Amino acid sequence: MMPAAASHRSPLMLVAMLVLGLCASLAPAAEHLNDVDRANGLLRRAEANLESVAASIRGRTSPPRGSAGKLLMQRLESALGDINAAKAELEKAPADAEGRAAAVERYAAAANEFNRLREFMVGDAAPLEPETDTGTRLDYQQEQLLRNAIFHIREVEGNAQVLTERTEAMRAIQDQLAIDFRDVDALLGVVANAERKTGFANDTLVQLPEDGRGVPAARQRLNTARAKVTVATDYLRPLDARLKDLINPANYPEFEADHKRLRELSIMFARPEILETDLPMAAETIPQSQPAYDEAIRLARKYARLIQQRTAQGERIEGVGNGFLKNHAAFMERARAEQLALPGKIREDLATAQRYADEAVAEQKPAWFNGGIPQVMGFADAKVTLLASLDATAGASMREQYDATQARLKTQADQLRELIIRENTMPADNYTGEDRDKTIAIAVSGWKVQQDEFEVLKVRIPAEAWKRETKWTYSNGTWYFSDRSRLQVRLLVADHENPELAIDRPVNVIKDHQAGDTMIGVPMWGFEDELPPSSYMLRSNIK
Repeated sequence: MMPAAASHRSPLMLVAMLVLGLCASLAPAAEHLNDVDRANGLLRRAEANLESVAASIRGRTSPPRGSAGKLLMQRLESALGDINAAKAELEKAPADAEGRAAAVERYAAAANEFNRLREFMVGDAAPLEPETDTGTRLDYQQEQLLRNAIFHIREVEGNAQVLTERTEAMRAIQDQLAIDFRDVDALLGVVANAERKTGFANDTLVQLPEDGRGVPAARQRLNTARAKVTVATDYLRPLDARLKDLINPANYPEFEADHKRLRELSIMFARPEILETDLPMAAETIPQSQPAYDEAIRLARKYARLIQQRTAQGERIEGVGNGFLKNHAAFMERARAEQLALPGKIREDLATAQRYADEAVAEQKPAWFNGGIPQVMGFADAKVTLLASLDATAGASMREQYDATQARLKTQADQLRELIIRENTMPADNYTGEDRDKTIAIAVSGWKVQQDEFEVLKVRIPAEAWKRETKWTYSNGTWYFSDRSRLQVRLLVADHENPELAIDRPVNVIKDHQAGDTMIGVPMWGFEDELPPSSYMLRSNIK
C-alpha cells in the first residue's frame, strides 16, 4: 500500500523520487568527514574570538563602552557567524560520522560561551528606550529619529528570526537539491527586505550621537540581527545558485527531443483497439513495449530533479510520462487478453478456410480461392504474426498449423487451377490522387529490379488513399522515428511463358515523409517465387 504522504504523487514522480533517494544514499562517506573537518575549523576560529572577548571582560562588573565595546561586539558577531556555519556543517554529516560527536560537544560549548558573553555585553532583552540607557540625553527630534530606527530594527530582527528558523530547517534536509527553489527565492526576498531596512536604520543612527541614550543598544541589536541575516545569506545564496543551475533549461538541451519522443510513444500505445483492427501494426508495436517502458523510466531518472522541483519542464515531462504509463498499461492489459484468445481465433480461421476450400472443390467454385479463402487465410496469418510477437513459442506452434493448412489449400487450389485463372478478374482501381502517375512509375521501377524486360498491360490501384504510419523503433540502443505512407500498385504484366496469360504483380510503394516524400517500390513477391493461381488471369479479361 502506498504511504499516505506519497499518495498524491504521480507514477513518474515516484520513479524520480526513488532515483533521487538512491543517489542520496550513495553519497561517499569521505564527504561527511569533510563536513566534520570544516565544522572543527570554524569552531577553532570562533573559540579564538570568544577567548579574546572573555579575556577582555574578565574581572569587570559592566561591559566596556565606546570603541572597546564595539570591537568586542564585532568579535562576538564573528564568532556567532562561525558557530552557525559549524552547526550547518555538522547537520550535513550523519550521526555516526567519525569525529562528529566530539565536534557537536565542541559546538555546544562554544554556543554556551557566546550566550554567556553576549548576555554580559548587552543582555538578550536589553531595552532600547532612551530613558533606560545611560549616555548623552537626546533632544525631541533625536528621540524621534531613534524611534524610527528602532521601528526598522525590529523588522530586521523579525526577518532575522524567520531566516534563522527556516534555514536551520533547510540545513537539516539531507538532499539539499530537494529543497524547493521557490522557498529559497522567498527567503532571499526576506534577506533583501532585511538589508533594505538595515540601510534605513543605519541612515537614521548615523544622525545620532554614538553615546546617546539608547543608541549603542540600538546599534547592538541591529548588529546582532545583521549577523543572523548574514549567516542565513551565506547559506542561501550558494544554494540558490545551485538550484537555479539545476533547473536552468539551457542545461537540458535534449529536453524537447526527449519530450517529443515520449509523447509519440504515448500515442503509439494509445489505441489498444489495433490489437483487433490493425493486427500488422499491433504486431510491430508489441516488440517496442518493453523498450518504450524502459525509455519512460530513463527519462524520469534523467529529469528527476525537474520533476521534483515542479518546474515547467518537469511538469511537462511528468505529464506526458504519466500519459504514456497509463496508455501503456491499458495496451498491455488488452494485449495479454488477446494473447489468450488468439490461438482459438486462429484455429477458427483455419477451419473456416478449410471448409471453404472443401466446398469450392466439391462444388467447383474457383472464385472462392480468389475471395473468401485468401481473405480468411490473410486474417489468420496476421493473427499468427501478432501471437508470435506476444508469445514466440505459441506463435511458432500456430505457424506450423497455418503452414499445414496453407499446404492443403494449395493442393486443392491446384485441382481448380484452370478454372481459377479463367475466372480471375482485374483488381479494383480507386486511387485518383495527383501523384498517381508518379506512384505508378515508382512501382514499375521497383519491379524492374526483379525483371529487366516486361510488358505492363494494365495498372490498378485498389485503395482510395495512402495509409500513413508513424512509429518509433528501438534497435541497437537507439530509437529511430519513421513517418511513412504505403500504397499498393498492381501491375498486370504479360506472362512471357504463356502469351494467353497476364500476371498480377503487387508492388508496395512507400513514401518517406522525413525524406521529402521520396518514394520506393517494394514488390510483394520476387520474380522466381512460386505464385498461386490467383496471381494469373487471362489476357482477354484485361479490359
